[in-house]
Amino acid sequence: MRCGPAPHRLSGGSPWLGLLLGLAVAEAARAAEGIDGGTAAPTVLSAGADAGPAAVAIPDSGSGEPMATSTADGGTTGTELAAAAADGGAPLRERAEFRGQADPPPNTGDVLIWVPRVVLFPAYLATEYVVRAPLGALSTTAEKNDWPAWLFNFFAFAPENRGGIFPTFFLDFGLRPSIGLHFFWDDTFVRDNKFTADLSWGGSNWITVALGDRYTFNDADSLAIGARWARRPDNIYYGIGPEIDTDLRTRYGTDTISGGIQYRHSVRGFEVTVDPRIDRTIFRDYSCCSDPTLNQRVAAGELPAPPGFQENTTVVSIPVRVLVDTRRPEGFPRSGIRVGAELAPAVDVTRGFDLSWLRYGATVQGFWDVTRTGRVLSLGVWAGFVDPLGSQPVPFTNLVTLGGNDPFAGFVTGSLRDRSAVALQLSYMWPVFIFLDGVLGVSVGNVFDAHLRNFDFDLLRLSAELGIRTRGTGNTSFQLLIGIGTETFRQGFAVASFRFSFGVTYGL
Repeated sequence: MRCGPAPHRLSGGSPWLGLLLGLAVAEAARAAEGIDGGTAAPTVLSAGADAGPAAVAIPDSGSGEPMATSTADGGTTGTELAAAAADGGAPLRERAEFRGQADPPPNTGDVLIWVPRVVLFPAYLATEYVVRAPLGALSTTAEKNDWPAWLFNFFAFAPENRGGIFPTFFLDFGLRPSIGLHFFWDDTFVRDNKFTADLSWGGSNWITVALGDRYTFNDADSLAIGARWARRPDNIYYGIGPEIDTDLRTRYGTDTISGGIQYRHSVRGFEVTVDPRIDRTIFRDYSCCSDPTLNQRVAAGELPAPPGFQENTTVVSIPVRVLVDTRRPEGFPRSGIRVGAELAPAVDVTRGFDLSWLRYGATVQGFWDVTRTGRVLSLGVWAGFVDPLGSQPVPFTNLVTLGGNDPFAGFVTGSLRDRSAVALQLSYMWPVFIFLDGVLGVSVGNVFDAHLRNFDFDLLRLSAELGIRTRGTGNTSFQLLIGIGTETFRQGFAVASFRFSFGVTYGL
């Protein structure tokens, strides 16, 4: 469960991430300069003022002792060769000459990598000269002056910096921006225990308070307890179905109180998560962002009242998620397959079985590290469904949605909703800095009626995203994202949504 201001699900991270931008990447940048060629520089034996060209040792493959001396101009001195001949031994061999040999033929990855290189050349210029170069210079200066340690010690406290308070912020175009604080304390009650608290504020009627407590039993098993209260006036609603009218942007306000327990078992690329929880949703007549409220749209006849309109709910659910990921957790290459599935029965305890439903879905993704250095092409398909189990329809706040995160990051959270959804995504990821990947993704899909009943290719939409986001930092995340979403093919395929998202958040 996320205990803290969430970036609408973009995916025990380190509190370093709030300071990651420009402060923790100098070592990776310097290391990259030394590994491009895959060889180390030879050791200089002498280069005095009268020595002429610098001489370097060529070690013997067996003993490690120098067996000849090579000058900087590519020749070999004759001192040791003459000495060996005078002693009656075999002369030492000349240094091997490789200059006349042809380069090895390109492999499949070397050829195919030029496709994304050409397509992504504008993105490369942006990430190289707008992101990497300035942050690289900043990080180098920061490391020389020991800024990371000073900043971390400024925000952290307690023995061995086991606790700290770090700032958070999040900006998502179309929603209220927010700022906040994240508090953590490691080994709070027992060893391998982490307590967190989050406070976020986004203006009038926008506030989030969250508490979390995670216990790690071993490398595979952990248990987390969390509670959260969130008040928001800026929830977005356009309607239900694949052909919404984006000119009818509507807001509705809610107070949500949540609590739950999460058990996670993860070992060797296999993960099972069980997350029983209770969510109380209370609808409020808040207004926001100069947009009409849902009450106003319904009263004016501009939108039909959605199922569950103005009906508060108290929902108990038991989501169960299973994930299999064959990719290596660290290092290269990053090729592999990721398969996930979720099953989540839910019931409103105030109305019983009449208002209950079952949410389920699955995703399959393939990843190919084209150059075996983190340049990854991926193709995946995602599908989600929700079916009522009782006599009443599923509340509109619990329908399947697209937007806010992959695979439809070009739309804001809550833009598209219905009984089912499907999306196909093609993306390319490349390393930008340590823990940071550049991301370019294109997705096609939409929401539909129950079980994709009204699926039609003319009803598909396009979503595209370009940005950077963190990798391998757990529930702690940073992202800088620009995205667009289109109308359906039937509606003309024009741009219907623009999204700019930027921020850093923490999770339990």
